[in-house]
Amino acid sequence: MGVSNPRMIRIRPDRIDQKAISAAAEALQAGALIVLPTETVYGVAAHPGVTGAEERIYEAKGRERGKPLPLMAASLAAVEQAGALLSPAARRLACRYWPGPLTLVVQCGVRTEGFRVPDHPVALAVLKAAGGLLRVTSANRSGEPAALTAESAMSALVSHVDMVLDAGPATLGLESTVVDATGEVLRILRQGALPAAAVLSRPKVWLVCTGNTCRSPMAEHLLRRWLGPETLWEVASAGVAAVEGQRASDPAVQVMKEKKIDLTAHKSRRLTREHIDDADLIVVMTEAHKRTVLHRFPGLSDRVVLLNAFSSAHPGEDVPDPFGMSLDVYRSIRDEIDAAMPDLALHVHRLYRKG
Repeated sequence: MGVSNPRMIRIRPDRIDQKAISAAAEALQAGALIVLPTETVYGVAAHPGVTGAEERIYEAKGRERGKPLPLMAASLAAVEQAGALLSPAARRLACRYWPGPLTLVVQCGVRTEGFRVPDHPVALAVLKAAGGLLRVTSANRSGEPAALTAESAMSALVSHVDMVLDAGPATLGLESTVVDATGEVLRILRQGALPAAAVLSRPKVWLVCTGNTCRSPMAEHLLRRWLGPETLWEVASAGVAAVEGQRASDPAVQVMKEKKIDLTAHKSRRLTREHIDDADLIVVMTEAHKRTVLHRFPGLSDRVVLLNAFSSAHPGEDVPDPFGMSLDVYRSIRDEIDAAMPDLALHVHRLYRKG
């Protein structure tokens, strides 16, 4: 299969032509190869359920037959439905970076498979229309530079593909980062668009209030105590309107000292994009904090939670700001925060242990 003059279809990512998507899915289900865009580079795709289709990718690329072809999926659910077994570390990466430029090599029955969920609306639309899984690798001859445009991909594979979906230049221009997640320790097999530091970092939870001198420092240290010294999680705190480098308030220091926790070394910091990018979970003290975080950093609704969502004594309530109040008020707020910690710690421990 393959034609000397493959059909080139220009398609807008922000206004997807469903007829073009259906045509691409039909071609794949008939055993054809197509070129499709992703956020990393252009890829050449085959349907894994069609006999001989994967072999055509090897032929098109001049690829060594023993070198496996990764699977691209429409969602994490599609990956799991394919039989993939994700460790807690692999699940954490999938939850954080899919859709995105990450390929995870995981156990899938008696074999290993590399899976990726792309962050491109056209690729996702084709995947969904074709059944959720496709064999996809870079649309170039083996050993040659990856194709960043549809024209480059077609030039490299012109006689082997039937259709090329052109959605403009690839936005990232680097192939995905490939991570071996089959063992207890993650190993980077190929450094790509996702930095190694992001892949190998420990999971992190941020506690957030206004000034980062009262509530969130108390919450930070109380959560550390509840998680225990052997936890894999990092815990930190920040404020949505904090002045950098301020000490914890004297009353906060005093009431935490009563719990044998020392806040004297605390220095306040303002919540930044870097913190957000580093966060697996963001726990805020009030609904106003939640609105502020989501306004400044859109797309985080699945990672931002209210502290008292974990409280049976004050379910769903704001944690009041004790700044300028008496020691008794500080003690009351400290205890209110502490009352939410058992269920928050349990949530953190379970966060990536689904399935």
